[in-house]
Amino acid sequence: MLLVWLSLVPFAAAQPAPFRSELLALLPEDFAVCIVMHDLRGHAARWEQSDWLRTFRTSPVGKSFLNAPEVRQIDRWQSEMKKHLDLDWRTLRDEILGETLILAYSPGPRNKSNDERGLLLLHVHNPERLVQVIDRLNEAQTRSGEVRLTELHHKGNSYYRRVQTGKTQYYSIKGSLAAVATKEEIIQAFLDRRSAPAKDNPWAKRFQRAGAESAIVTMFVNPRMLDAEVLQNSKKDDPLSGYWRALEAVFVTVTIQDDAELRISLQADAANLPEWAKSAFTQTTPASSLWQWFPERSILTIAARTDFAGAADALKLVMPEKDRRKLTNDWQGSVGALLRLDTFKEILPNIGPDWGFCVLLSKDAKQLPQTLFALAVKPGSKDQPVDKSLFKTVELFAGIAVLDYNKKNPNSIIRLKTVMQDKVEVTYLSNDKLFPLGFQPACALKDGFLLVASSPDAIMNFRLHDRRPDERKETPLLRLSAPELAKLLEHRREHILVNLTDRQQMSVEDAKKNLENLIGLLGMFDRLTLSQHGNASQASWSIRLTPARSAK
Repeated sequence: MLLVWLSLVPFAAAQPAPFRSELLALLPEDFAVCIVMHDLRGHAARWEQSDWLRTFRTSPVGKSFLNAPEVRQIDRWQSEMKKHLDLDWRTLRDEILGETLILAYSPGPRNKSNDERGLLLLHVHNPERLVQVIDRLNEAQTRSGEVRLTELHHKGNSYYRRVQTGKTQYYSIKGSLAAVATKEEIIQAFLDRRSAPAKDNPWAKRFQRAGAESAIVTMFVNPRMLDAEVLQNSKKDDPLSGYWRALEAVFVTVTIQDDAELRISLQADAANLPEWAKSAFTQTTPASSLWQWFPERSILTIAARTDFAGAADALKLVMPEKDRRKLTNDWQGSVGALLRLDTFKEILPNIGPDWGFCVLLSKDAKQLPQTLFALAVKPGSKDQPVDKSLFKTVELFAGIAVLDYNKKNPNSIIRLKTVMQDKVEVTYLSNDKLFPLGFQPACALKDGFLLVASSPDAIMNFRLHDRRPDERKETPLLRLSAPELAKLLEHRREHILVNLTDRQQMSVEDAKKNLENLIGLLGMFDRLTLSQHGNASQASWSIRLTPARSAK
């Protein structure tokens, strides 16, 4: 139900309230997974005033979503809560859940699920209201015989044992802090930590480093409590095991401010990481130069940098010796033999590091979108240039495929053609009867890149653009444009409707409605991006959803 409610959230620029990091010192040392929800009250207040939510509620897709049975169920749940506890959702959200909620969990050993351990901490805005709700609930269930409640004491602190239908829980409320535990020793250990908090709080520092203090929801994992499961069949010198042992924390955060951001952060002891993994935790890889070459008004762009030679070496390190030799022989016997070059000494060092893929609209709405793949290539040896060898190999395979097809289909011949574009030779295939309109598979060597595209026009769009770099100190990896995707759906409207009605057996009315809802939803956003950042023994990957300017 909370996930359904959160799915309604818009985006707001106001900053959330400061996180109470001292609460993390109250967690047990043996937790495996912890979930934190912070400042729900503040986030909700900002969301309710946002233009994005108002736009969403009045849009066709918003009305459809808000009228869905799953959302309507929230209204029924609120009625039951008001009837039995005299509590509505707004009071529960703002007065009780609005500050900070922390749930720490550790699974039991294998085949001992009853030994799982859980502790819930709740820092409330209105402690008196929480006590009223709990007392009302206890009174009703004790009177009906559903619950047996017992007050207990530990070192001068009181807590309660609550037994209901064979399940036992323990809870404590003091001031604005409430705790609920699955076992008595857990609640007693919590009371001890609350009376004498530890001076050192490593998780508070990790929490801050992960940027989780401004997040509304955070999940973090303690790798040491999962060692037995992850490393049970691993060998001591296994590189992947060495990677896991060096990990100190794994964070997944959801932050909603100007953008909505989902971030995955890995924190590790960089000194103990395998060599092949250290760079991701110690530096942010420079952005691919392809972000300056691909058209900005693209539907989808993926561009990254990969050390292919280094990746091959790392792959061989994590493979058993037998498989390592087979991989080397197979690559050299296939790719190397075809190009008459050494795969590991000549080919891999001279390709990349820049590579990418781009999808963009065609000028003619009737044509398929254009696609373009780019791979940086260097000449390497003067006697046998790697870039030209790769290009000639692509042409060779295209020629073989054309000959084979034409032999079997003499009445529908594919022609292999060339065209010059500013001194760049572009080779492409042509058959207007066989290929969809605008589809002419093409390849070229252009400005140090091997290009493979859906048409010569796509290769023409590949050129250097003068753009300002992103101000964020991170590396972009993917960008999806919501407006351009919406245009594509408009261009392909008839084709999509036919597909929905004929293949998906959907009525014409429902097909049109679903397509309009999707286009309307895309109109509320600007872009979806994926980026990477590495520094201070932390590697992070962020997925951001940015609203359209009019919806901010």
